[in-house]
Amino acid sequence: MQEETIQNLLNQFSPGRLLLAIVCFATTWLFVHLLRLGAERLQQKFGRHRLFIASVFPVLRLLIWIGAVVFIIFAVFNPPMNTLVAISATAGLALGLGAQDLIKNVIAGILILFDRPFRVGDMIQVGEHYGEVTNIGLRSIRVQTFGDSTVTLPNALVLGQAVSNSNSGALDEMVEVHFTLPTHLDLVLLRELAHQSAGSSPYVYLKKPIRVLIEDHFDRTFLTRLTIKAYVLDVRFERLLASDITQRFKNALREHGMIPETQLAQMIVD
Repeated sequence: MQEETIQNLLNQFSPGRLLLAIVCFATTWLFVHLLRLGAERLQQKFGRHRLFIASVFPVLRLLIWIGAVVFIIFAVFNPPMNTLVAISATAGLALGLGAQDLIKNVIAGILILFDRPFRVGDMIQVGEHYGEVTNIGLRSIRVQTFGDSTVTLPNALVLGQAVSNSNSGALDEMVEVHFTLPTHLDLVLLRELAHQSAGSSPYVYLKKPIRVLIEDHFDRTFLTRLTIKAYVLDVRFERLLASDITQRFKNALREHGMIPETQLAQMIVD
């Protein structure tokens, strides 16, 4: 029985069929590569739909590769059912013994692609890592941090812990900028200057509201905690918006003489 199975395998994997399978794999890889280039051009042309286009590509890529593998197995090789069962059992045993982590990551990758807790282009926080999701693969995801570092995280690790998603598929996201100020300042004027600082930034998304929150804070003395909440035009400009608001608000405080220069330089911003 074992010799018959081996002979069937040799008959199925003839040089002609192997060559055809290689051609199919190469054609699929080329098509996926061209599809990725097309998706990148569409993202550049339709900027407001960048995240939607980026999130569709990984799903299409997975479906195309699944279709290619199914075609090669059943159309190119077309093994008898008993041979297919024998190969499946052997492959399952080998994977079960030596590639458990790989299987976990692949299953987690498929769940991420279809359950969509985050998508390509989303700003996520996974443990100590925060940045933009640039790729979702079957084994891992890649996150581009604001420090221009690429962090590769195994899918099973990501799926097994809490993930904070800042924009959930939207191009804009809320950005918070915090200031700790002396408690004697005019709160009405503070709120007005904070709102103007955020509203005049070129990176702010004015179709969504700007909010200014004021609360008491104590750190060795009584202070005023001011938080500016505004939406950024594009998630990639998150830090630029926060920096621009900080600069404009500090300049406004200086122009109105609300804080001496010595205190302004030491003003806590986080």
